[in-house]
Parts: sequence; C-alpha cells; structure tokens
Amino acid sequence: MKTRYGLRTQLLMLVGISLFFLFLIEMLVSYAIGLHVTNQVFDRWLLDSAYSLAQEVRRDDGELKFYADKAAIEVFEWDELDQVYFRVATPDGQVLGGQVQPWVAADIAALRKGPVFSNVELDGDWARTVTVLANPDSPDSTAIVSVAETLHKRSPLARTLMAEVLFSKITLFIVALVLIAIALTQGIRPLRKLSQELANRSPGDLTAISTPPAPHEVHTLVDNTNRLLQRLDTAFTSREQFIGNISHQLKTPLAGIKLQAQLALRNNDINSVHEALERICQTTDAMSHVNSQLLKLARAEAASGRGVRNEVVPLNTVVQEVVAGLKYLAQEREVLIHPKLGSAQYEVLGEYTLLRELVWNLVENAILYVGEGGVVWVELTQDSATKEIVLSVKDSGAGIPREHWPQIFERFFRPQNIGEGCGLGLAIVREIALAHSAKVSLEDAQDTTGACFVTRFPPLE
Repeated sequence: MKTRYGLRTQLLMLVGISLFFLFLIEMLVSYAIGLHVTNQVFDRWLLDSAYSLAQEVRRDDGELKFYADKAAIEVFEWDELDQVYFRVATPDGQVLGGQVQPWVAADIAALRKGPVFSNVELDGDWARTVTVLANPDSPDSTAIVSVAETLHKRSPLARTLMAEVLFSKITLFIVALVLIAIALTQGIRPLRKLSQELANRSPGDLTAISTPPAPHEVHTLVDNTNRLLQRLDTAFTSREQFIGNISHQLKTPLAGIKLQAQLALRNNDINSVHEALERICQTTDAMSHVNSQLLKLARAEAASGRGVRNEVVPLNTVVQEVVAGLKYLAQEREVLIHPKLGSAQYEVLGEYTLLRELVWNLVENAILYVGEGGVVWVELTQDSATKEIVLSVKDSGAGIPREHWPQIFERFFRPQNIGEGCGLGLAIVREIALAHSAKVSLEDAQDTTGACFVTRFPPLE
C-alpha cells in the first residue's frame, strides 16, 4: 500500500496544523489584549478631560456656574483627526456649557457609583463618551459632565496593531516550522539509515543489524527486526535440515526399489520375481506412509505459523472418534484400548482436524509399540489448579529409555529404530500442540511401566 507523504512530511503536517491553530488563537488573544489596553489609554484621556471640566463647575452667589476660559475650551476641542464634544448641565437639564442637546441619558444613581462609558453616534460618526458628576458630595453644586470623542484615531491604531501582531505571529510560525522540520529530519535519520541498510542487504543475509545511537523507539524496532531475522534464520536452517532428512529417508527406499527391480529383471524364476515385487510393494507403502506423514507435518507447521481457527472443539468427541477409527488396528494387534473420559465435557479452542490428528498419532503410536496383548489408556481430565485440559495416552509396554526422552519429539527419530514408523508422528504432535498453545511431554506413569504422553491444553477463557 503506497502512501502519498513520507513520515517527516506527515509529522510536519500534523504538528504544523496544530501549531497554526495555536498561533491563531494566541494572535486573537494578543490582538484583543492590545486593543483593550489601547482603548483603556483613550478612555483614560476622556475621563481625565471630564474630571478637568468638572473642576470648573462651582457655585457663586447662589448660582451654579461653569468657569472655563474660551481659549482653553478651544484648545480642548481641537484635534487633528477626531471631533471632541462636551456638555456640562445641571441635573434638571440647565446647560452650563458645551453642547445644548444631550447624547446620553443621565442616571444620577449610576453616576454616583462612578464614571459611565458608552458608544454613541454623533453627527453620523461613532464616538466614545464618558459621563461623570461634578461636586457629587454637594447636592446643591452637582452637575453632569459628558465628554465624547470620535473613533478616527482608534481605528487606524487597531489596524496597525492587528498588522503588527499578524506579522510577528506569522514570522514566529514560519521559524517554528523550520526548526521543527530540522528536528524531525534529525530524528528520523536513524530510520533512514536502517531502511538503507535493509535495502542494500542480499536476500540470504540474515545476520543481526547493528544498533546505531538512536532513540529508544528505533532501538526497539531494530531489536524486533533482529529477532525476526533470527527466527527466519532458524526456520531456513530447520527447513534445510528437513529437506536433508527427507532426502536421506527417501534415498534408502528408492535404492531398495531399484535393487529389487534389477533382481526381478535378472531372475527367470516366477517365485523369486513375485517376492521381489512384494518387497517393492512394501517399500512403496512405506514411502507412501512417509509422504503422508510429511504432508501432515507441513500442515501442522503451517498452522503453527499462521495460527489456528478458534473453534470450540469437544475433546471427548475427538477421542471417541479416534478410538473408533483405530479399533480394527487394535484388534489386529490384540491390543485393548480403554478410554477414560468421564461425564464432564472437555472443550478447547482450535481446529478439529488438527486436534484429531494429534490424538490419532498418540493413540496409534501406543498401539503400534505396546506389543501384542498390551493395553492402551486414553484419559481426559482437568487440572484443578491451572484449569488446563489434560490428555493422557499411556500403554503397558516396555516404555522408552530415559536417555531418548530429550529427542523423542524430533523428526525422523526412532529409539533404536524399533517399530514400523518413520519417526514423524510425534514431531507432528508437537507442532499441532504448539499451534494450539498446548504443551506435550513424555512423563513417568504412576500405574504402568509403559510410555505416558501428556498434552496440556489451555482452558477456555
């Protein structure tokens, strides 16, 4: 599956998008704070102007008057960009100075708590206004003072502030992206080296990869890759040994078939020819058996590698079917089979056909090696401590010498070459057990001198 972007590009996009939104939020917050501070400065000027006018309101000869010099008023109202308005009036509406018409409603109770700011429209322009009380502690001398100023200076300043904030944040965003890109390039350099090393390797090179100085995650990737290479090397070595064993096992029967065929061709005696043909048939039967066992082993190994289908399999049914299928073989060898299944139902997860093959090989081996007149016991129990399902197959024969126990599950191994098998049955049992996360072992039996093979299956969860 192809991807459009490399790891560095994807990480840069993820970080860049997140960083962009963070910078956008921070830019809006900075602009709001800057605009608030700017408005506070202008509002403070309006308030100082209002308080300056309020100081000029005094009572003289019983009459409330606004003492303000005309020249000072002209200076107060002059502004290069904005229009400034003021109005001084008594609470009952008598105008003491400034504009005749009020532009805000005066609320004496609210004004006694402090200055009142608001935005109003004057002569078609929006303006900022503040209203205060003059002489609020003297009811007879109290006046209402309002000052207003248009927003012509504030708007350009707000735009300038927005441009400066935008420029600084964009610059910081670009610098941050460049630094992050450099950091990501340095961070993924070990991955590039690892990729290049793997790409330059020959198909047969399964040696471990050297671990370069790198972050923990890269070390973990290298370690896991080395473990995979080790498993592949083990698998290839095992496969080579397996092919060598097959070649060795088939070489002798093929040589025997050729020899018997040559003898039959040279011999004119019909009885001798018949005997040679019989031996050829026996050898081919043995080879067919080996071939069948090899196919079963290959299927078991494949199941061990890919995993098995998790079906609930009743082992009681499997054992009963196997015992019934091997009944005639047991009768031929005068062997008694005693299944001990009990009344409980023992279920495990796995594939029915593979589990049947496991039980079949164990029971068939017991029948073949116990000898005439022997007894084979097949028992199913459950371990009370671990809850494992335990399958035991034991016989009354001579048993297997203890020195052969470590090799008993190896391919083509037969203790002292006894019996008629080819040494693959127990290897198949081991592979099927591994595929089902089970453990198979050869153990000492308490009530018999023969071999006792025990398979422990994990319980159903």
